[in-house]
Amino acid sequence: MESQIRSSFKNLFETEPLISFAPGRINLIGEHTDYQEGFVFPAAIQFGIWVAAQKNSL
Repeated sequence: MESQIRSSFKNLFETEPLISFAPGRINLIGEHTDYQEGFVFPAAIQFGIWVAAQKNSL
């Protein structure tokens, strides 16, 4: 996936991208309780989102 994103970005913008991946997560217990000092038990999963970016001259 990373190489496909890199290739597409280079073809579109003619520059090397900065690429990052953020994994998705599942909550086994504790949905929306972590910010109220509750218990949570999340786990990272194989699905997530890829981002390709590069600064511009503006």
